[in-house]
Amino acid sequence: MDIILQQWLPVAISIIIAFTAAVLIGRERRARQALEVKFAAIETVLKNSRLQHESLTKQLNELRTGSLGMSDKLIDLIEQIERVEIRQNEIAMNDSGGRLYSRASKMVELGADVNELMKECDLPKAEAELLLSLQKSMPQHYRR
Repeated sequence: MDIILQQWLPVAISIIIAFTAAVLIGRERRARQALEVKFAAIETVLKNSRLQHESLTKQLNELRTGSLGMSDKLIDLIEQIERVEIRQNEIAMNDSGGRLYSRASKMVELGADVNELMKECDLPKAEAELLLSLQKSMPQHYRR
């Protein structure tokens, strides 16, 4: 019995070692495959992230360019507004007679007569009468 045990013990141990090695090799292959799948997924995510980064960089550059263009347009508009304000002030200073006529027109709307217009606005009688007749001949919806 000892002889049989001595002859078959190394064979049995070899079989157990071979089986254990096969099991461990199988586990290692499955683990390697799982890691390869995860690595491929990470590569895909990285590729998508790079593409998204490039797209966002392009969009940012477009926005930056657009905002610089808008800034230039705003500066132009501000300069235009300043020129218009200067021109309006010049016109307002040169149009003292126009204010008198505006005031006289308002007085006519409020019911002033020829004598009041002549006295309050320093208008000649003919101009006061003309304002009154113009105001009366205008349709109601065109009056101020």
